[in-house]
Order: sequence, then structure tokens, then C-alpha cells
Amino acid sequence: MKCLVIGGSRFLGHKVVEELVYAQHNVAFFDMVPPPESVASKVQHIMGDRDSLAFYKDEFVDFEPDVVVHLSANSTEDAVACVETFQDMVSHLIVTSNANVYLAHARMKMTEPGPSLAVPIDEKSPLREKPLHEETQGDNKEVEVVVKTARLPTTILRMAPLYGPYDYHRRFFPIIVRMIDERPHILLGSEQASWKWTHCYVNDAAHAISLTVKHPGDRLRIFNVGELKTPNMRERIEHIGAVFGWEGRVGVVPETELPEYMRTPGDFAQDMELDTKLIRKEIGYKEPSDYYDGLADSVEWYRDNPPKSFKGQRFDYSAEDAVSPKVFE
Repeated sequence: MKCLVIGGSRFLGHKVVEELVYAQHNVAFFDMVPPPESVASKVQHIMGDRDSLAFYKDEFVDFEPDVVVHLSANSTEDAVACVETFQDMVSHLIVTSNANVYLAHARMKMTEPGPSLAVPIDEKSPLREKPLHEETQGDNKEVEVVVKTARLPTTILRMAPLYGPYDYHRRFFPIIVRMIDERPHILLGSEQASWKWTHCYVNDAAHAISLTVKHPGDRLRIFNVGELKTPNMRERIEHIGAVFGWEGRVGVVPETELPEYMRTPGDFAQDMELDTKLIRKEIGYKEPSDYYDGLADSVEWYRDNPPKSFKGQRFDYSAEDAVSPKVFE
């Protein structure tokens, strides 16, 4: 099958390209960065700006894709350009979305107050009504509205937050930096300690996308993509500590006792635990990676690639030390 992968750069995009090549697909990668070196000789690179899809339509037509995998549609404009460019060209459109489209996310962020919603969150769970915060670039809920109108089989993948090498968010670094600094304790507020937020290792996410290509539907499909079992935040930190080799302990205290800079706004009575049974049932998805191997791979990269904003910066450990002894008395 001829697959055109759009965006994702060196993070998800590279892993998806590798998965598709290993699955014996003919792959083109449309992005400003080149495809991964591991499969570069087997991939056609169409260098271009994702904000100007229509400008490259002739090159897409020359490649003659059967399926388009758009990993970077983050706004109404992105979605419209995607649908208009490809709906009469390909037989299957796959677009990644985000689990933040769910109302549970708005409950957790307290932008749409109300009672906590039942978890795990499946594909039929209610969606939020209000847009994301103004400082957030794009809104996948708007993307979904547009791609659902496409005149071809379309698959929307609602992705849990991804982690792994080349994660530009460095999601776990605030935890790992304390382990690097050999802190004996990592503090956690009691509400957040038991809070669950489904994540997904990037290699596993790429495998899910590859399987979606291999098993196209004949209609609109929506799948959650994330880990099968979601640990709570305390367990997640302990798992990271185990693969890091950290010998410290997690200390749980009331939020009011945390140093001010450690108090995270949000309603942590609302879990963000995703139900991922549907994609497992319909297309046979199963994580190809061992959970702890994926964590170890990620921790190694985060450790060697700290975010620029953290260079030369450490937390107020004296304020944390003033709390920590109370936890273990």
C-alpha cells in the first residue's frame, strides 16, 4: 500500500514511517525534516510546509497514495486543507486527534465545572463544549468536526499524551530532574497522587497507526490510543524511579502543604483514564513494547536531552526539604 505520512517530525512521524516501511508499505514523508536515517533509502521525502498542502498537490498526485496519515492537523484550517486536498485522491484518511476533546478534560482543567465523569473514558463519552485555553495552539475538536465531513473512509485516533525519545514536551523531565539531582524525596499532593492519566509510549502509538493503515474501515471510525493499564501518578513516579535506579521515596502530603510552585491547578478528582479496548478488539492492537523497556528508553533520552528552559535551573529544594521530613516521621 502507498502511504503518505504528513508531519510528526522526528517524534511520532519518524516512528510511524519506520513502522510502515517495516510493514512493507511504500511510504512518502511530507515534512520539513527528512525521514529517519534507518529507512531513508526506502522513503520518498517530499519537503514542504504543512500549512500549504494545496501547493504540493501535484507532488502528492505523482506519488499516488492509497492512504494519508496526517499527524499534525491541529486547527480548522489544517483539517480543511487536508480534506480538500485528499478526499478525491485517496481511499482512506487517518488523522490523529487528542484525548483533550473529552468533557472529562474540561472537568479536570475546570473550564467546564461539574461533577466528575465516569472513567475509563471510551469513544462515546461526552465531548467538551468550550475551546481549549487561548494560549493553546489549535484545537483537535475543531479538526474532528471537519474531517468527519470527508467523502471517504476516515479514521480518527484520539491519542493519549505520548512519551519517548524526541518528545519535545519532555513530559517526565520535572520528575527525572529530581532523580538526577539525587533527591531523597519527591513530593506529591494527595489528590494528584491517586490521579490517573493515560499515556502512551511513542513506539506503541506508531504501531497502532500502522495497524490502522493495514486494517482500513469502510466508514468513519474513532479509536482511543493509549496504554492498556493506567497507573496513578504515585505509581508512575515509582515506575520511572525503578528504571532510573533512583533510591528515594515518594512523599504524599495535602496540597496545602506543598511549596506554592508545586501546586498544580486542576480538579484531580476527575481522572483522565482512557478505555482503549475498541482498537484492540477491532484491529487487534497490542503494545509491541514492554512497559518498563519503553520507560527506560524514554528516561535515558530525557536524561541526556534536558529542555533548554531547565538549563542551569533547579527547584527550591530547601522549601521541599521543609516539608519532606514531616512525610516520613
